Amino acid sequence: MLSSCVVNHSPIYKAGVGEASAASRANTSRRREFDDAQVFKAVSEREPRRLDGNSPNSRLSRRQIASSHLQVRDKTMSESIYVGIDVSKDSFHLATSPNILKTSLPNTSEGHRQLCKILKDQAVALIVLEATGGYERPIAAELLSESFPVVVVNPKQVRDFAKGMGQLAKTDPIDAAILAQFAQIVKPVSKTHSTPQTAELTELVRRRRQLNDLRTQESNRLGTICNREVKKSIHKMIQTLDSQIAKIDKLIRKHIDADDNFKSKDQIIQSAPGVGPQTSAMLIANLPELGSLNRQQIAALAGLAPWDCSSGKYNGKAYIWGGRKDVRNVLYMAAFNACRYNPVIRQLYYRLSKKGKPYKVVLTACMRKLLVVLNTMIRNQVLWTPKIS
Repeated sequence: MLSSCVVNHSPIYKAGVGEASAASRANTSRRREFDDAQVFKAVSEREPRRLDGNSPNSRLSRRQIASSHLQVRDKTMSESIYVGIDVSKDSFHLATSPNILKTSLPNTSEGHRQLCKILKDQAVALIVLEATGGYERPIAAELLSESFPVVVVNPKQVRDFAKGMGQLAKTDPIDAAILAQFAQIVKPVSKTHSTPQTAELTELVRRRRQLNDLRTQESNRLGTICNREVKKSIHKMIQTLDSQIAKIDKLIRKHIDADDNFKSKDQIIQSAPGVGPQTSAMLIANLPELGSLNRQQIAALAGLAPWDCSSGKYNGKAYIWGGRKDVRNVLYMAAFNACRYNPVIRQLYYRLSKKGKPYKVVLTACMRKLLVVLNTMIRNQVLWTPKIS
């Protein structure tokens, strides 16, 4: 029986019963022939100059270790990234953690659309922006419309984080990278999706507050002016501002009445003694989470939760910090009125005053109590009653 193997594409026969010897065949064919043992030894023996391990170009190596290009691509497509965006007036810088993307785009509508197009190809876990006086709002709105998780943070908090990380330099690209690291390590709670109706109401409420601030400034100037013509100018300006404020109030009321959800919330909030239409509009616009959180969360969101300050034997006073300033300001005046006309808040005010608490501490406690009551009323969809409060 014959068995053959091929070396250099030539058949080689193994000597068997009734066959000629290898030497006799070599003399006749002039070909170099090997038996099976010699062939196995030749193909299994390693070349002396070759390093240990599989060749990077061998098929065995390809089955075990993928190429570096594919590894980076798989990591980019599958791993979640955290995005930091540093926004200025004319442009914004983007960075990610891990460091996959880094670019700068114009702060225009076209730049916002290009940003969304870039991020759609990535697995975005969170996007963090700093509050920069309003320049970040169009970008945040565009990202939220595309259902990206977005949160706008306090710049002081991010700067303290950068100092804690040992980063003292401050440029736009560096700030974007710090924001990405802040998003990955701190993981702040993402902002809820704002509806177009809420965004429009927020702009109206913000404009009314701006006009009211201008009116307060003009009124303060009036007390120090002696020139008659200047007084006339200030009076005319105050009349103009009053007219503009009245116009904005009508637009706010029309906007609330046109939405059933807003109208229901407004009716519940204004049913509480001491709360007027401006407080109601501010809470609906700037605190849409009202009714969906528990009492601790809603108090912390408005900046009315006391934070302890103690270490070792030192037991300091608790202070409120952070939160939404506009909501806290409007609740201050609401609680001031509720201390007189709301029986529940008035009872709390007198009880804390008898204990010798400072006035600001008492009023802050009344603000928190009023907010918690309003939050419970909206959650349960009931009007104000002293029993429920």
